[in-house]
Amino acid sequence: MANQSGARPAKRSGGINPTLVASLFLGICILIAGINIGGGVRKLNKTLEEKQIASTNTVSVPSEMGISEKKYLTEEEAGKYLNLSTDKIVELIKTGEITEYVETATGYSISVTVLDDWFDNEAYQNKLRSNAASSEPEETPEE
Repeated sequence: MANQSGARPAKRSGGINPTLVASLFLGICILIAGINIGGGVRKLNKTLEEKQIASTNTVSVPSEMGISEKKYLTEEEAGKYLNLSTDKIVELIKTGEITEYVETATGYSISVTVLDDWFDNEAYQNKLRSNAASSEPEETPEE
């Protein structure tokens, strides 16, 4: 007997709904992407924390110099360490401003501690000179 009322026949249940499958697939993709992004963010945070900790616990010395482990430096290394020319370091030795050094066959060997002491003293002397210059009254021309 055919359906006489003109209504459509009811759909059969039990088939796979394509919308449901697509929704599940999209949900799984979003979940996988979220896990990947979360892992990347954690790695980035860990790297940034390590760099921040490393930068706060070390002296800023160029890595190619390797000075942080050395106790004695050549005049060239000392110049790089103090941001002075090699000639200036040799001049400081010859004028007696840097008094503790060892003369070797290839040049001079200077203790990092001696260089630090000289630099601290030089900075202190510069500060004294600038304070004295700023506290001196300006000379006025006599009439």
